[in-house]
Formats: sequence, C-alpha cells, structure tokens
Amino acid sequence: MVESSSAFRQATVDITLSHPAATFLYRATKPRMRLDGVEIPARGWGIHRLPVTPGRHRLEVWVPYVLPRKAGRASHEFLVGEGKKLELEYLAPTVTFARGSLGAPGEQKSVGHSTVMVLNIVAAVVVLVMCAVLAFTS
Repeated sequence: MVESSSAFRQATVDITLSHPAATFLYRATKPRMRLDGVEIPARGWGIHRLPVTPGRHRLEVWVPYVLPRKAGRASHEFLVGEGKKLELEYLAPTVTFARGSLGAPGEQKSVGHSTVMVLNIVAAVVVLVMCAVLAFTS
C-alpha cells in the first residue's frame, strides 16, 4: 500500500544563518530570505527549516542594513528530491559591502575577514610605534 501523505511529496531545506563573531552589529537585525522570489520570514540568526516541493529552487539571503540596503547578498540554486533534506549555510560578510556566502555547511568563508584582521594588526602596530616614539622623546 502506498501512502499519499504530504510528507512524501515534500522536501526540506535546513539553512543555518550565521555571522562572524566580530561582527556584533549584525545581531541588531534579522537576516532576510527569499525562496523562488517569495520572501520567507526569518526568526533571526540560527537554523531554519523550510518545507519545499521537490525540484529546483533558488534561495536568496541578505541582511537589512543602512548602506547598502541589502548587505551580504548571496544566492544559491539547488535541486532537492522528494522526501530528501538539504542542509545549507549562510555566512554574512565581515565587511557589509561584500557579498555573503551561501552553500554547503562548513565550506562558507566570511568575505573580508582576512583584510579586516590585517588592517587591525597594522593599526595596532602603528599605535604601538607611536606610543614608543612618544615614550622615548619625552
């Protein structure tokens, strides 16, 4: 006997919405998602389960911000089979003008993170050198 439950006709997409730890300003807002052109409410950062019909879909994720209005935009097209579950991960960028990263879990990198870390180190070195110069000239 074949069961005609809607669970067998559905598929599931589990998406983890995250941001780098150093980007605390992202916590002030909730990311936004659009599946096949239809906006889906997001409760906030974390894991979201989306029931979908089997087939090809397009998911877009971004973070509302002042400038740009849609920070960290990312999109991903995927194919999911009947009764299957697909896991995706979105990682917001370190720099709001950069693109976000959306795809397989564990493979996403924060765009701009390395650049920001290098600039922080350069700024720290400049401050230390200035302090040393001031200490020796006084």
